[in-house]
Amino acid sequence: MSFEDEWREWHRVRESYAGAEYGPAALESTNWLITEPAAVEGVPGLWALTGDGGIRGSELGTAGSIVTLRGGETIRFGRRELRVFDRNGAVALRVFNPRRPQRERFSAIDAYPPRKGWRLPAVFESTPGEHITVTAVDGQQHESAVAGRLRFELDGIPRTLTVTRNAHGDLTAVFADGTNGIETYRFRFLVVEEPADDGSAWIDFNRAYLPPCAFSDQFLCPLPLDENTYTSSIRAGERAVILGR
Repeated sequence: MSFEDEWREWHRVRESYAGAEYGPAALESTNWLITEPAAVEGVPGLWALTGDGGIRGSELGTAGSIVTLRGGETIRFGRRELRVFDRNGAVALRVFNPRRPQRERFSAIDAYPPRKGWRLPAVFESTPGEHITVTAVDGQQHESAVAGRLRFELDGIPRTLTVTRNAHGDLTAVFADGTNGIETYRFRFLVVEEPADDGSAWIDFNRAYLPPCAFSDQFLCPLPLDENTYTSSIRAGERAVILGR
């Protein structure tokens, strides 16, 4: 498969994921609960924290049934799907609705055409034991382990890209560049291929993708670090969500 065909398949999968019935565009609300039962808009019953990382719903229907949800579990009421969201020990109830207008109007993800020139060579330097402070879009902060830094050149200027590891063990980064707010969303995500044993690596900005908060403002995405914020314009990867009428 050619470089362009591989990218087109990646882009097709991304659009399929983004527009899925219960994909990111369907997130209707993120509800931070307490131990006292409270109503959640759009779903029946009263909802509260169990105190051990779960969520309990009560007064559900005429029989007054009770359900308990924990991480990874879901339940549906009509078309809405409920999921537990755990952010560093703080637990919320998320409601996904396929009929959310932004989900129903989702059409495509605008992206730059793939160019081999945006697949840049880099050198990876591991940073065991180092931590950074990550700030989310709502201002909340937490500490995260740094996997390492990739050193590369952008417009002939030496740059670094700080990466962490996600739950799947992949090297990931959040970055911003000169296109943000003009040609692209305010920042983007990137998964970096695992470096070779000698530290040589590639940064493929063609695979830069929109964060979940580009599809719903109810996601709490991490913001890019200062060192991952570039004045140069990276015209590669996904640009913005396209909504139909």
